Amino acid sequence: MIGKRAASVGLLLSLLVTSGCWDSSEVNDIAIELAWGIDAADNNRIRISAQTIVPSKFSGGSNMGTGGGGGGKGKPYFVVSSDGLNTLDAVQRMQTKLSRRMFRGHRRVIVIGESMARRGIKEIFDTYSRDPNLKLRTDMFIVKGSTANDLLNVSYPLENIPGLGVLGEYGQMGTPQEVGLLNFLLAATSDGASMCLPTIVIGMNNASQGAQESEVRSNADKEEGFRIAGSGILDKELKLVGFLNLEESRAMRWVTGNLKKLTVSEQVPGEDGNVSIDLQRTRSRIQPAMQGGRLKIHITLTGRGAIRENNTRLDLTRTANIKELQKALNRHVEETTLRTIMKVQQEYGTDIFGFSDVIRRKDLSLWRSVKDDWEEEFRAAEVTVSANLTVRRIGVTGPALQLNPKEIKK
Repeated sequence: MIGKRAASVGLLLSLLVTSGCWDSSEVNDIAIELAWGIDAADNNRIRISAQTIVPSKFSGGSNMGTGGGGGGKGKPYFVVSSDGLNTLDAVQRMQTKLSRRMFRGHRRVIVIGESMARRGIKEIFDTYSRDPNLKLRTDMFIVKGSTANDLLNVSYPLENIPGLGVLGEYGQMGTPQEVGLLNFLLAATSDGASMCLPTIVIGMNNASQGAQESEVRSNADKEEGFRIAGSGILDKELKLVGFLNLEESRAMRWVTGNLKKLTVSEQVPGEDGNVSIDLQRTRSRIQPAMQGGRLKIHITLTGRGAIRENNTRLDLTRTANIKELQKALNRHVEETTLRTIMKVQQEYGTDIFGFSDVIRRKDLSLWRSVKDDWEEEFRAAEVTVSANLTVRRIGVTGPALQLNPKEIKK
């Protein structure tokens, strides 16, 4: 009997503890932030910006907060910013502008202005590893030619919350979810590998993609939307030192094994036309070795896919013609990848390809012999690339339908 009574008392106590809301935050008391911006400010300070949702502005008339009718007109978000000595100082100043406590548990995106990235971000990320409410799956981007605050204030036609459009665009490039913040914090402690973050540019007009940074910045307030522009290269001090364009960025991600899909297009030698293949299975194999006192790295890239466009005279039902296309596509991949690696070696000397991690994993004694002078070893390494693409499907036709039979090359 006593045992039953004790059990009943315990059950009542547990109900009292679990049924109350005194140890949690009410939804109506918090400001939910989805995107976060970091910029350089005067006097070596930083500027923090937050893109925060306005619940009452969402469609459907639902009133997610107290006060104000649902379905009101206007943007369903607003951007608030503040300067500070460090992140927490800026956040504390930002909080004085808000009637609700900022909640960062749903943050999906961190964007960093180019000026801040060039200054260096090594000293500002300590608080991001200490906050228990922060999601390590947050993805990180560098805003090329502008500030994070500018980007967060740009409208995006396809999304209620513009910050989420960044994630959608990045996913269209064929990259897996980066778990960017976690990878960033891990790479910061790596002995050899350096970090590479995706870059984004304000404006959806590709014609301005080759514009100078000053021109991009001056047109930022006239543009709508944004686009992925490649990747930003960080050195071991986590300072931005340069950029890769989209093609180079895809090549880098293929080498590192962070590419799920890719479309490769190339002119076919001897043919007045070109071909495109959609690759769905891409793999990378890196083989390091020390030969003759010089580090040599051989990279093998493989992929399988389907021909989606054939603007040549070749009849793709013929095995010999398929091999001709594969040869042209392989050469294009090899040249593009090798050109990207040599650019990084010669201009930046930063191992964004993770060669050091591969060497450490495959040959620890070799890594110990090159570890102390890894930057120089990386610059001087002899890199070779082999591609082996396989056409698995050619579509519903062999030759192009617009050709007459006399034009088709069997």
